[in-house]
Amino acid sequence: MYELVEGQVVRAEFSAVPYTWIRSKEPTKSICIMLPGLGYTTQRPLFHYTTGICLNQNIDVLHINYQFANNEHFKKLPKPEQEQWMYDDVNAVVDEVLKERSYDQCFLLSKSIGTIPMAIEWTQRNFIRNAMGIWLTPLIKMDNVYQALLNTELPSLCVIGDQDHHYNEERISVITTNHLVDTVVIPNTEHSIEVKGDVFATIDALKIAMKQIHEFVKKHKE
Repeated sequence: MYELVEGQVVRAEFSAVPYTWIRSKEPTKSICIMLPGLGYTTQRPLFHYTTGICLNQNIDVLHINYQFANNEHFKKLPKPEQEQWMYDDVNAVVDEVLKERSYDQCFLLSKSIGTIPMAIEWTQRNFIRNAMGIWLTPLIKMDNVYQALLNTELPSLCVIGDQDHHYNEERISVITTNHLVDTVVIPNTEHSIEVKGDVFATIDALKIAMKQIHEFVKKHKE
């Protein structure tokens, strides 16, 4: 049985971060921390079904529902400060949650802009321990995200569509040389892993992504 804990961390004067923590009533070893995109929230299909996959594998789930997209103070900052803001929001929520329960293993899953704070954590390792990474439509045209994924020493799954405006064939080809990264390119799909104008093809694409995530989680869960 699981319980739903909804809260908010006030990190600074202009930064309040809501979160949803779905946790087992009995202690479990693993947690999946999910970092959404800007418009692609944790209520959208990739996160909804991945949450189900994790819960079925006895993995607690933490949705970090940051709201900097509508924050005027955030928008005024230069890009490096925006990236640090994102990371500080994530770190603050994780610190708050991990005060109450410790985990032996962490899956860190991010999509789109969420891969920016994930890339920072992948380099600094302030809170991840025994971690596995799931990178959905990563912003690989950004050097910090690309380098974090390319040079990872942690098992990772990368899922991206070949019609995604962040897709870069050359960089994906280089990432595949890291044997710790399972790289999946889904044909004809855009940034939301959708096929424009074709609902049924989109469902098929979503099934491919979900199957890959399920296999990755099942393989690496302790």
